[in-house]
Amino acid sequence: MKRIIALILALVMTMALVACGGDKPTSSTPSTPSNPTQSSKPSNPSTSTPGTDKPAEPADPDADKYGGDLIYATGNAWTSFDPHQQSQSSLGNLYSIVHYTEGMAVKDINGKIYPQVCDLEESADGLTIKFTLRERYFSNGEKVTIEDVDASIRRAAALMNETNFDKYFAETTYKVEGNSVIFTTERYNINLLSGLVSFTGVFKIMPKEICDKYAITGGTQHASGLVKGATAPDLNVIEDAIGSGTYKLSKYTEEEFTMVRNEKYVAIETDAVGVAKEAKCYLDSISFQLNKDASSRTAAMLTGDYDIGSVQTAMEDTALAQGLKFRTAGTTWTHGIFFNLDESNTDSPVYDVNVRKAIRAIIDVDAVMLAICGGKESKIDYPLTPTPVVKESTAYHNTMLADSGEWNIKDAAKAKAYLAQSSYNGEKIVYLTHASGAFYTAAMVIIPAMESIGLKVELMAVDNGSHSAMRKDPKTGHDIGCWEVQKNTENPVLHGTFVTGTQGWWSHPVKDETISIMQTTPSGSAESVAAYEKYTQLVIDECPYILFGNPTGSEWTQGNVEKNTTGQINYYLWNTYFTENPRTK
Repeated sequence: MKRIIALILALVMTMALVACGGDKPTSSTPSTPSNPTQSSKPSNPSTSTPGTDKPAEPADPDADKYGGDLIYATGNAWTSFDPHQQSQSSLGNLYSIVHYTEGMAVKDINGKIYPQVCDLEESADGLTIKFTLRERYFSNGEKVTIEDVDASIRRAAALMNETNFDKYFAETTYKVEGNSVIFTTERYNINLLSGLVSFTGVFKIMPKEICDKYAITGGTQHASGLVKGATAPDLNVIEDAIGSGTYKLSKYTEEEFTMVRNEKYVAIETDAVGVAKEAKCYLDSISFQLNKDASSRTAAMLTGDYDIGSVQTAMEDTALAQGLKFRTAGTTWTHGIFFNLDESNTDSPVYDVNVRKAIRAIIDVDAVMLAICGGKESKIDYPLTPTPVVKESTAYHNTMLADSGEWNIKDAAKAKAYLAQSSYNGEKIVYLTHASGAFYTAAMVIIPAMESIGLKVELMAVDNGSHSAMRKDPKTGHDIGCWEVQKNTENPVLHGTFVTGTQGWWSHPVKDETISIMQTTPSGSAESVAAYEKYTQLVIDECPYILFGNPTGSEWTQGNVEKNTTGQINYYLWNTYFTENPRTK
């Protein structure tokens, strides 16, 4: 402990010195045999018996990756390990939930669906979704039954907020038939299947007896056959945290929780990318420790007390010199500005499309991103992609806007030409942002660029809480809002931020038409992709918002840790391992 305190003091002094000088889903792959007593950890490679001609079994190439007790430092607090409660939307809660539970099935980063507790069948018209139970076992050795699946679905659905419940089940019928659960919709609903197989979703399978112990109360019976709007006590006893996932909880407090390998877990071989890839369960245990102080986390990483954590910018060179590894990962978050196009704001200069196009033409997106990322180009996820979907989304991602000759062109002459075609007459444009942080630094690049072509801009810099409330209300006096929003990994309509008008309150008949098509046709279908391209062209023509790009996610590990994860989600650890000298308790 003295070593950490000393290093914290050194760290503070160093930082002070620095201061002086951000498809259509397919059905499942074939099942693999299950064995309730099989361990994910392989036994030692066998050799041939002396005096016999029986050949030696090949050595397991992964055998040396097994073992070790990993410590993960995080500033994200956790409040629950109940997979069916909405509180799991917290990143801290997901650390435990995604490891000890499984869903019926799960989709990877490309939207392809793979089995977990169930195999999936989807009718050709997409109106019937059938999940059939596979042979799976809970961490307590009990075999998963269809009653467990049914009870988990019913509890999870009942505890959803009513908006999400209606989005999934408004025109859906649910039933149990033999060893299957079946969802039938009156018209194709893109949200239903996506929600049922979401890696971070609520439809995780637990024993019926646990669902009954933490039973729902209240709510109303819905036409779907499910209960809507109920409540339930939070699952808060560690012995009741029973799932069929890769690890099981062994300790859980406000400051630290530990998971140990689920020896009943049987890996499923897939060709998936990311979370649906075969889970090796290399580590004996994984401990998450809550440390909200960035300096303390940095100091403990430098002393080797944490295996995975974070390092403050001022100490990154020191960390690299000590052999720590810096890992970047794509994120789903992007920064942008959104024009207030609410009908209550029709007198605003930004209601003129040529004013919006002038602003788009003058903005240097590279300079904005560099400011957001603290001057570090390595923390920008290139190529910059101004779309509502991540670039890994092979069906939907396109470069239409980037290639249009209208985005990131830094063209003062073109910007002034657009302004000359507008009705702008020197009115002020109110720009809403945080009073500090990435949004503010972005504004410090964007506002001078706007002023350089003759626009008058008034900065409305407010505290974080006020900004969060004001950006959701078009009547708070701003014309431009700056914030970050989340891209989708599969289908743009699965994140309503862009397409429903939440940001910018943008209304247009072509927008309504294209969104409707994407919501009522299968993900990745020709109709859906064509509708999205038509939507993208409308964004080029109307400029309701301007997206900049993505900062990278970042994480630091000790030199002997290989964090083998792929894709946008980086908090699953079942394929992480020690390359040498594993930490042991």
